[in-house]
Amino acid sequence: MQTFRAGFALPLEELRDEMDRLWTSLTAAPPLHGWGTEQRTGVFPAVNMRDRDDAIVVEAELPGLDVGDIDINASADELTLKGRRPEPASQGGNGEAAEGDATKVTWLRRERGTGAFERRLSLPVAVDASRVEAQLVDGVLTVICPKAPESQPHKVTVRTAS
Repeated sequence: MQTFRAGFALPLEELRDEMDRLWTSLTAAPPLHGWGTEQRTGVFPAVNMRDRDDAIVVEAELPGLDVGDIDINASADELTLKGRRPEPASQGGNGEAAEGDATKVTWLRRERGTGAFERRLSLPVAVDASRVEAQLVDGVLTVICPKAPESQPHKVTVRTAS
C-alpha cells in the first residue's frame, strides 16, 4: 500500500512558512499605535550607538521635538530617553478637528505616531552618569556618555626582568 505523505505535509509546511512570515512582519516593524494597550519600547526613536575611547555616543532621531519634549536619565549602565511626540496642531489624535477649527481630517495614511515614548538602552560599559551631556540639533539628539575611569583603556608599561 502506497502512502502519499508529501501531499499532506507540503501544505502544512507552506502554512508554517506563511505563519512565520506573518509573525516576522508583525514583530519586526509594528506601527506606533494600534497593537493593544500595552506600552512598547524600542520602536521610537531610532538610535545609533558608537564606542569611542573616552565615551559612548548615542544619536537619536527626534524630528519635530523641542528640548522641553525630551527627558534623559542616565545611570552607570543604562540610558533612558523619554518624551512626547505632540499631535499636529490642526487636529486631535482621532482625526477630529481641534477646537475652533472647522475642518475634519480624513487620514489617507498615518505612519508617524504621536504620544508618549520611552526607549531604554543598555550601555556596553559603565559610564559616569554625572557627566553625561546632550544636544538637540536639527531633530538629532546626541548624547555623550563619558566612560567611568575604570572602563577607559589604560596604557600598560611593559618592563623587562633585570
